Amino acid sequence: MKRLLLAALIGTAALVSFSSCKKEYVTNYLPGVSYTTQVKSSSWGVDKSGYSFSNELDFSKELDAQYFNYGHVGVAISFDNDPDFFINIPSAVGPYNYRVEYKVGRVFLYADYVGSDNKPVRPDNMIVKVTLTDADNGGN
Repeated sequence: MKRLLLAALIGTAALVSFSSCKKEYVTNYLPGVSYTTQVKSSSWGVDKSGYSFSNELDFSKELDAQYFNYGHVGVAISFDNDPDFFINIPSAVGPYNYRVEYKVGRVFLYADYVGSDNKPVRPDNMIVKVTLTDADNGGN
């Protein structure tokens, strides 16, 4: 009886000590998503000074309160005459300083004319890429 009890004890100890633990890796996968949209030159509004142009993009379904409060909104532009790369904004491109603002459901693009010829015209046709990146609330 002692031998059976000792064998069972040794077997249990061996089973516990030699069994491998499954390592679990917790990956915090918070996806981002990008949207592209065409912005035509004719769609830019102009302010009273004639030197600042604006364009409002509708993202009412995509840019929700979660992205607004905890995520990041990145905007890049690519012009029709050179679609092989995007330029992150804010940025100075040609005679314009481009900048962006956003709120829930809306992205606002601005192009401030800083050219030296004092003949502002609307920006060229472009592709706008809006990237929404999710993030966890850091508790701040």
